[in-house]
Amino acid sequence: MGGDIYVRRASGLVRNISAWDAMIFNIMVMAPMAVLVYGVWASIIYPGAHLPTTALLAIPISIVIGLFYALFSIAMPRAGGDYIWVSRILHPSVGYAINFFLFMVILSVAGAYIPWFTQYTLAPVLEANGLVDLAAAVSSNEFAFAFAVIYYIICAMIISRGAKATSRVLWVFFILVLIGLAIYAGSLLLIGRDTFAANFSAATGVSYETIIEKAAEAGYPTTFSLTATLLGLTYTYINFLGFNFSIYLAGEIKEVQKSQIIAIAGAVLLFGFIDWLAYEVAYVGMGGEFLGALSYLYAIGSDVYPLGSREPYFMWLFRYAVDPKIFTAFMVGWGAMVLAAILTYVATAVRFVFAWSFDRVVPTFLSNVDMRYHSPYAALIFVTIVAIIFQALWLWTPLLQYFSYIVFGWMIMQIITSIAALVFPKKRPDIWERSPAIVKAKIGPIPVLSILAVISMILAAYLGYASISPAFVGELDPAIMAFTIGLFLIGFAIYFISSLYHRKVGIPLELSFKELPPE
Repeated sequence: MGGDIYVRRASGLVRNISAWDAMIFNIMVMAPMAVLVYGVWASIIYPGAHLPTTALLAIPISIVIGLFYALFSIAMPRAGGDYIWVSRILHPSVGYAINFFLFMVILSVAGAYIPWFTQYTLAPVLEANGLVDLAAAVSSNEFAFAFAVIYYIICAMIISRGAKATSRVLWVFFILVLIGLAIYAGSLLLIGRDTFAANFSAATGVSYETIIEKAAEAGYPTTFSLTATLLGLTYTYINFLGFNFSIYLAGEIKEVQKSQIIAIAGAVLLFGFIDWLAYEVAYVGMGGEFLGALSYLYAIGSDVYPLGSREPYFMWLFRYAVDPKIFTAFMVGWGAMVLAAILTYVATAVRFVFAWSFDRVVPTFLSNVDMRYHSPYAALIFVTIVAIIFQALWLWTPLLQYFSYIVFGWMIMQIITSIAALVFPKKRPDIWERSPAIVKAKIGPIPVLSILAVISMILAAYLGYASISPAFVGELDPAIMAFTIGLFLIGFAIYFISSLYHRKVGIPLELSFKELPPE
């Protein structure tokens, strides 16, 4: 039956990713040190938030949700992750719809990250080293697009060499990130707040103390607030999204029962520490009150704000703490983080398309695998082309601005997956009974997976609501909300069109979802 229903009797993928490789993959998906940007947004939206505390609070939340996804992945360890689970338990159209949404989201985020490299990394480094004209040139959309095309091709070349080759590159990027983090943390702790304050005042012409005073006069709270901190947790948690992306590589992970728990829990703990450290040393070396005040003045458009149109992102403020050479060395690590994140998004999107194709939802040629490197080369070519198209849309049209409510959509995905877990034992007892003992573990009569699913659902409902609350996004935009829901509806439409086609040619698509795809 497998040879008729599925494209072939074996996936063509091989299990050569270790637990530690998968952990690094998850960490780089989350983009360690991106909080140096997110922290400013959190400070603007929730004045008085204590950012290091938000990082610590995000860890247990992510651990609970992460263990939920890890157990589900152990039950059905196949490429595609929650697409496989939901499609086999609830309905294939639901599984495809949530996965299609995420496919669109991660490629849009990749498009947003290209300017993070050209405009947030290259340009400030060139400017700090006196190359002002060149900095302006690399800040253009034309340069960003040219760079994107080149880098997406490089990503394709890396991914085409297999999952292990991709892992090796991510390890290199991770080491560069750690070096950058060490430079950032060590420098701020060594120079201290007084030196930073003096350097900032001299460079901008506005005293450090004036920033705090003027912000307080304008309404900025001079003490940290527990309420603002709990609300600001929402923004820090956004940076944690992706801690479970190893579920999409499950068909290529060795000893998946042990590896997924290490990969997801380990990624959350290490990433959480990196986030906490990045925030804490900024508070020690630059001053938490100052950082909040500066962000506040930027948000209200104060005449006192000394940085013009440039946002007060922490990595740019680091320039006032050190000389250009040290700043450049740090930004190498920052840039490595950005490039690594993009690589993981492309690699993940390839697994999505491969899984869809293997189930025949999309054309079967997209599941073709290179037997030397065991890489889904056809899906890789397709994703690379789509990523380049998305990049052009990001740079020259307002289309991708409609992805503003992606956290809300992401939480819809999490709720649907949680529902699938709750009904898993009754809807698919055949798969449930074959699952490893750790998946079927119970507390009393209730499966641990079900308990984690309920907690994940509650957290998703709260975070989804918070992500579209007036404090977070301002007045709710019906067009953006319609676009967000529309992505799911497009996924449903694609599935049902494919289903009708396959019924016509005599291969009912629904048969593919009666069992797990072969390994």
